[in-house]
Amino acid sequence: MAVQTPAGRLVEAFGDVEKMSALYADEINWSLSASLPYPRPMTGREAVIAFNRSVWEDIYFPDCTVEILDELGDEKLSAVRFIYRARYRDSGLPYENEYTLFVRGGPDGISEVFEALDTLAVFDQMRGEEKGTAFARASGA
Repeated sequence: MAVQTPAGRLVEAFGDVEKMSALYADEINWSLSASLPYPRPMTGREAVIAFNRSVWEDIYFPDCTVEILDELGDEKLSAVRFIYRARYRDSGLPYENEYTLFVRGGPDGISEVFEALDTLAVFDQMRGEEKGTAFARASGA
């Protein structure tokens, strides 16, 4: 699948913070799921680039891959659903999760990103457990 939208170009650049930051407008906002410990939104190039660096310098190795499942939109508004695969830096364990990214852009680049993911899957995998383990334990299944 050829990447055509700003959302697709952004996720294809995951792991390469310099390439990602070249896509950003100065007034970019990036929001993650409310259950994660990040400001909502992270505002401005400096804050967003610092967040990106922390992801690929502290949490994951930068040699990640993405598999785009769905992509739609245009230069102003686009969305992509994808599988992100990486390895945790602290344990070396593999990580795989499905994400959805919504992006707003303009002539100066990407101005807004909303990133959604399965946060329970993150915690299961950080513990080296199968995805769905925490929910099954909590629900008594």
